[in-house]
Amino acid sequence: MLASLRDESVPAGLSQIDGAVMDGLGTVQEQAFSRRALTLAACIAASAGLALGLDGGSPAAAEPLLAMPVSAPSHLLNG
Repeated sequence: MLASLRDESVPAGLSQIDGAVMDGLGTVQEQAFSRRALTLAACIAASAGLALGLDGGSPAAAEPLLAMPVSAPSHLLNG
């Protein structure tokens, strides 16, 4: 049976399939690369956000946001 298959010619449609298969493989590889790059970027962003979020930041100021600062010259003269 295999010997009879060896002797037969290749159908015309199969000789042109190589280009489509290679294009499909290229698309799959590009998608996999994009997925890995996006995952890496998300991990870096999450790590940076977590590290900066756990820092605690600066303590809250005791004076109101729109009030005159305690160290302002006019406040020191009025005191």
